[in-house]
Amino acid sequence: MSPKAQIAVVLYDIVTAKGNECWSPNVWRIRMALNYKKIPYRTEWVEYPDIGKVGQEIGAKPTTPNPDGSGVLLWTCPMLIDPNNVDSDGKATVLSDSPVIIKYLEEIYPEIKAIPEGTAALHDVWLPFIGQNITMKIASLVVPGCPAILSPRGKEYFVTTREKWWGPLNQMCPDRPKAWKGVQEGLDKVAKALDANGEGQGDNLRVIPGKVAYADFALVAPLLWAKSILDEGEFNTLTGWNGGRWGKVLELNADVLRVD
Repeated sequence: MSPKAQIAVVLYDIVTAKGNECWSPNVWRIRMALNYKKIPYRTEWVEYPDIGKVGQEIGAKPTTPNPDGSGVLLWTCPMLIDPNNVDSDGKATVLSDSPVIIKYLEEIYPEIKAIPEGTAALHDVWLPFIGQNITMKIASLVVPGCPAILSPRGKEYFVTTREKWWGPLNQMCPDRPKAWKGVQEGLDKVAKALDANGEGQGDNLRVIPGKVAYADFALVAPLLWAKSILDEGEFNTLTGWNGGRWGKVLELNADVLRVD
């Protein structure tokens, strides 16, 4: 436990039909960081249509431009409240957006570093690399399935807003085999990058050989998103590619996948 974290920080996550089940890759990255850094926290579960209301109530900043082109900013999860760090008026620190949150956690709770010294530039390059080659590649396969895991209110909100932005979800992936080919090509690129570390003692399973890093969490997060949405057969196929690399990566990071 970090000596500075006397009171549990609050992590805001999106509830599913099952209840307390993390699935969002953006939230997973921060959740894994909190677990790894041993910062006590509790989760406040929020219904999808209530994210904006809750964000305003706690004083979080909106983070994402509305895809409708209006220029309006939307609130998203994760959001975080740290009651251990208050301003001159006694108000707790409130944060939103995973890049902002991880930077804060590293500065305020430096005892266990998720971004090791000298790796900031690597992380700046690695996160968009993963976004381009995994998250965006699987999106057309995963997004249409997201409503199925949400509560009735969440499902209605998700479908209404996403179809307004992107069109019918059931038409988002017209050629599933082609989409899967793109996923495999993206994973091949990530595997090639990791192979540059060598293969000794699992070096090609970590972004930084011998060290746990936020970059690993960025790699694991979209895999967990896929696991939450895809059917078991499809996900097992994915994790088996590249010599079973992605299943091994998940196993290697199992100790930070706790949901508190």
